[in-house]
Amino acid sequence: MGILKSDEESGIKNCVPQYKIIISPTDYLPLDVYEHTQLEIGFGNGEFTVQYAKLNPEIFLYGVEISQSCVLRCARRAAGLDNLKIINTDARYMLRELFADESLEKIIMQFPCPWPGNGNAHRRVTARDFSNGLAAVLKVGGVFEMVSDDEDYSREVWRVLGSHEAVIPENFFTNPERAITTKYERKWLEQGKNIFSLTFRKTKEFTVPRRTSQEMHIKIKNQITQDDVAALKNISGKDENKKSFWRFGKNFTDGERFLLETLTSDDEFEQKFYINISPRDEGFLIRLDKTSSAFLTPAVRSALNDAANKLIK
Repeated sequence: MGILKSDEESGIKNCVPQYKIIISPTDYLPLDVYEHTQLEIGFGNGEFTVQYAKLNPEIFLYGVEISQSCVLRCARRAAGLDNLKIINTDARYMLRELFADESLEKIIMQFPCPWPGNGNAHRRVTARDFSNGLAAVLKVGGVFEMVSDDEDYSREVWRVLGSHEAVIPENFFTNPERAITTKYERKWLEQGKNIFSLTFRKTKEFTVPRRTSQEMHIKIKNQITQDDVAALKNISGKDENKKSFWRFGKNFTDGERFLLETLTSDDEFEQKFYINISPRDEGFLIRLDKTSSAFLTPAVRSALNDAANKLIK
């Protein structure tokens, strides 16, 4: 997950408005909950997001977007808003990690990719992991709203998500009147293309296990040299289910401490960060570096354990 710090924190003028902070996972897990908290997933350039926040000052809106360039464009559009916070991460994996059960009264998705082909089924809204996450974080009575220009995909979502044990399908409209539209939506309507709006309501309590944790330190008692750390370069590993992957890269040192570049993937949720290897008492402490904006997912925990095991003499 990327983090864009405020002007004050980064020291760079006009980076993004000061209040527009992409939050650190180690500081906010789960996120703050307000009386009226809503979420938009995949907000693109933020045109709808900013208008929606302006028209609904009584709610606090979170926006999740995987593209950093889209995050920057949305942040710049949002000047003057204090009821919007933007998160740069992959909602497909992180929705249930960021938000506690029953914390959102509404989740919105505008024109999500239909991800055609059987090989992409796990990326769709209909994927069980994602629909379970939606069902967990919505309040009972809360609403999931999806808008799409793809009729086949809309009907697939209506059928599959509508059969979830904690969610019921409520409305399926074609070309509904909407208070806020984007320029692409207006263009498609002018071309005679249909727009489909689907709403679902959560009807009962539902939960899912979380996969991340907030802290992990490993203490080893032997001494470590730069050659020991350098020997880890290009070493990789996978879990037994082949859903978690990690690989070590270059290392950096000030002669005493070491930073080990690491890439991990959890079911295609990728993170790049540094493992900090620092002297502690008569040994070394291995942990995530404080500058790294990584969630402690299964792959990250496995990478820390693997590095520690390989450094033990």
